[in-house]
Amino acid sequence: KTCSYNGDSWKTGNCTTATCENGTITEKTVDCKKVTIPACENTYSPVKVYDEAGCCFHYECRCVCSGWGDPHYLTFDGTYYSFQENCTYVLVKEIIPRHNFTVHIDNENCDASGTVTCVHALIVYYKNYKVRLIQEVTPKTENKVYINGKQVFPTFSNDDFTITSTQIELILKIPEIKATVTFKGLQFSVDVPYSLFHNNTEGQCGTCDNNKKNDCRLPNGQIHHSCAEMAHDWHVRDENKTYCERPTPSPPGPTSSPITTISPPTPCIPAICDIITSKVFEECNKKIKPEHYYEACKFDVCHMPNTTMGCSSLAAYASKCDDAGICVNWRNSTDGQCEYVCPENKVYKPCATTVSPICNERYVQSEQNTPSQSFKEGCFCPDGMFQFSTDSDLCVHSCCIGPDGTPRKIGSKWQSDCNWCVCDEVKREVKCKPITCPTQEPITCDKEGEVLETYTEDCCERAKCSEVFYIFEVHQWDGFYILLQPGVDVPKDPCQNCNCGNTKDNITKLNLIVCTPKPCSTDCPQGYEYKISPGQCCGKCVETSCVVVLPDNTTHIIEVSSSWSPPNDNCTTYDCKMVNGKPKITELVVECPDYDPQNCFPVSIYGT
Repeated sequence: KTCSYNGDSWKTGNCTTATCENGTITEKTVDCKKVTIPACENTYSPVKVYDEAGCCFHYECRCVCSGWGDPHYLTFDGTYYSFQENCTYVLVKEIIPRHNFTVHIDNENCDASGTVTCVHALIVYYKNYKVRLIQEVTPKTENKVYINGKQVFPTFSNDDFTITSTQIELILKIPEIKATVTFKGLQFSVDVPYSLFHNNTEGQCGTCDNNKKNDCRLPNGQIHHSCAEMAHDWHVRDENKTYCERPTPSPPGPTSSPITTISPPTPCIPAICDIITSKVFEECNKKIKPEHYYEACKFDVCHMPNTTMGCSSLAAYASKCDDAGICVNWRNSTDGQCEYVCPENKVYKPCATTVSPICNERYVQSEQNTPSQSFKEGCFCPDGMFQFSTDSDLCVHSCCIGPDGTPRKIGSKWQSDCNWCVCDEVKREVKCKPITCPTQEPITCDKEGEVLETYTEDCCERAKCSEVFYIFEVHQWDGFYILLQPGVDVPKDPCQNCNCGNTKDNITKLNLIVCTPKPCSTDCPQGYEYKISPGQCCGKCVETSCVVVLPDNTTHIIEVSSSWSPPNDNCTTYDCKMVNGKPKITELVVECPDYDPQNCFPVSIYGT
């Protein structure tokens, strides 16, 4: 390739740059720094993390915190400890809030003795969400999810996170911060990326920094020598556990009780735990050390009357093996103690690489089209079948949905509104096309009173000739009917103006009578009010006050039982009274007596 402008350079791809040198184009790939593979203290294999362009990568340790059984913990950096208390605690919390991400763990007593505790729920706080993950095992195992207090089906997706279920396990993924939270009842894990949470986590899961020395971090930032004791300090207030707010009672002092001889306890032989170090897990033992899981199993089995408590340790170790790409079908080796029975419509798979294919929702592409490098056990739809929807456990052979919302068989056809639909045999999806209507012969309406009318029948538009009239029964002529043209007045109601309208009745196809009330004048002169007259279409003006017209043609209204005198005339009074049901005005004028000098007293008037 040749070029004209020496020295020019441009990108030819995300990872290559082209340069014009002496008329020749040369391409050069991006130089990437030499990478080193870190030694991860939690024994997880480091993962490749690419830059934004996707050209260069570096290795990072994974930050995975897990727990199981009566809870036994492995911190982000791999520190193992056990903690048996039945309150609510901070599992993961950001030291400096950056991603609004927190996880709490809600513990409860496993049995009535109160000596052993189990995980009841995980509570994930993200942005403005509070997601509560619960697994109930009586009378059957049931996963429950609550988002901001409202229960949702345990297959859920929105713009911020997705929740899927394998029946055995709930999986919550937050793509924006690449966090994953899993919950199996007695088993849980929190997986966050080192690049986003490095040196910025605290709680019972410790600090994500590939350094076990600071895992037992207290809320005040100090490092405790024991994570089991540190875990107490991460207690959070829970309104459902008021007993957790009471102070821890002081240890009892010495007593003078007589010394009794206690016989040694019966040796505990946790046979189920030996499976962890048997040939069943032989391949996984070579890659992942089983000691913590075996010790946890032994503790749980020897402290609980039911040996099935050890199943959680086997399941936790199997999950660690699955994550490393080693599938172990271990449940068949427990003589039924750890057997998991799936619903009738689903099958148990110990090593599935994806969730059941689902017919709808946005997470279908992200969750189903990209097989996972690790394995998941759970209850899945049989091979070749799909989960019908995110709010249904129904397994179907195809994703075709009929107009009533129910599944349709492949190849079936049906009419939906004005479309013919078929469940396509190749794509296994519904395809619809409008119904094809036959061509109608032209119609001419030449009879008197006929018009061409269009109507719809079986989703097809058709035409016919119709007489335009309205059949109206005249009650004075019992049994007789007359035909009226549109616009003709109809003598239906003396108080309404009615005529034959242009709108047709959908059932009879006849024109409808249109009526409007006859107009009534409600304007009344002064002293009158408009009153409704029973049995009449319109009311009338009724005199309710007295009206006085003065010589200067001014009018004054006087209410009944009232009197009034004109301004500057104290000698005249108008009185309004009701007489025989009508207001009547009476004029009262004060008369003065004639002048009589005898009635006067003499007075003297002096001049000045």
